[in-house]
Amino acid sequence: MTEATDVSLGGETAKATIAKFAMAAVGFFGSILFARELGPKAFGGYYLLFSVTKLADRPLMGWATASKKQFADNETKRRELVGAQFLFNAVWILIATAIGLLLADRFRSYSGIAMAPFLFVVLLVSESNYEAFDRVLTASGRVGLSTWTDALRSYLTLPLQVFFVFVLTGYAADGMVYGLVGATVFTFPVIFYYIGTRPAVPSVDTFFSLAQYARYSIPTDFFATLYNRLDVILLGMLLLPAAAANYEIAAQLTAPATFVATLAGSGLMPRVSRLRAEGKTVGQEVTNTIAFSSIFAVPIFFGALAIPRALVVTVYGPEYTLGVSLLAGIAAYCVLSTQTTPLTQTLNGLDRPDVNMRVSSIALIINVVIGVILTLRFGPIGVVVASIVAEIIIYVFTAVIVKRHVPSVELAPRLLRIQVGVGMVMFFVVSAVQRFVVVTSWFTLCILVGLGGATYISLLAVLSREIRENITSVLRSSRAEKFLSGRVLK
Repeated sequence: MTEATDVSLGGETAKATIAKFAMAAVGFFGSILFARELGPKAFGGYYLLFSVTKLADRPLMGWATASKKQFADNETKRRELVGAQFLFNAVWILIATAIGLLLADRFRSYSGIAMAPFLFVVLLVSESNYEAFDRVLTASGRVGLSTWTDALRSYLTLPLQVFFVFVLTGYAADGMVYGLVGATVFTFPVIFYYIGTRPAVPSVDTFFSLAQYARYSIPTDFFATLYNRLDVILLGMLLLPAAAANYEIAAQLTAPATFVATLAGSGLMPRVSRLRAEGKTVGQEVTNTIAFSSIFAVPIFFGALAIPRALVVTVYGPEYTLGVSLLAGIAAYCVLSTQTTPLTQTLNGLDRPDVNMRVSSIALIINVVIGVILTLRFGPIGVVVASIVAEIIIYVFTAVIVKRHVPSVELAPRLLRIQVGVGMVMFFVVSAVQRFVVVTSWFTLCILVGLGGATYISLLAVLSREIRENITSVLRSSRAEKFLSGRVLK
């Protein structure tokens, strides 16, 4: 099997990012389609149910993180690790299903979906197995393969959801769940095929070894997911599903911001672990990841500051006007999150999941307390402000500890500073042009977005040698060299 140090982290991240954009295009189109068709209440109900499911499967993801760590480090026990993951999945799904059925009435009232208990179970079974083994697959460093498989799942999800919602009328939010589950069932065998390891009955030692790491990674994963989904969960509890829907459409518009950080971080963890096991330095790997992690988050933030209303109302319609006030705040949170991700993954690779667990738990408590107070006082914007405060706390703590373990890491590399400067220029350009271009349609919106994107990309390419080298590297590793002259790729 391919090892994490056998592949280029930058190359895998570039391939995976392309796949992420292909996947996001489908998801973005689907979100517009279903948001307009279902309305804020049903659309928000789907995401509330999905958020609860994501919390319920965190023990599986935490165990999968332990499996991923050992899969990268230990070649001799890989069959047992896969078997242990299957066994743990089965036991936890039975426990979570029993709890879900006991809380059936609460699921219905919280999400506003009559079939919520059944939908919770089918989502849990499909999503948890897929994502757990997808995490194991990334232990080989093949983030691009993992992401393209997920892109395939997205391409299957949309037509299936359209079939259930539009063709078989009456399914509404239920149809969105059935479409996702169907696509996941079709795609799971692909993930398992590329893992390339048959499961075996795990020994007691293997289980104990996984449990030693999982005792930190499970609560860390739970706290991190609760922290990430807390905004939607609190909006559902304190306000209405419609408020959650407005939050989700704003989050959809900023979704590409985290692509590079998420993908590079996924590959960084096993790479740091492997390099450390081989006695090699990891500082440059971490610095490079930090430098590129916010490359999309920065322009999205400045774009959200420049034209928030034009983005939300033109794309999703006037029913979602509340999302305008949330857009820039969510984009700011994404910038912070993209800088935190490589730091937390580095700590995982350095065998310090305990640090992430403690920091996540502290941030979660602060987020809940501030979030409840501000939401009751100021409405949905309160949860966004609370998340920003909590993310700052996570960043400061993890940055200090990573710097202590790896002193050579640069927390504000030159490329990151260039991105912020170029993003500010882009903001002023778009803001100035908006005075003369009134956004009344998709066409005029695309003009502004295209202008901002062209400004950011061109200035970044001119000012950053690293960007030019990465573009050339990606082109050389693709089929593009067949169509471009040698001079272009020199």
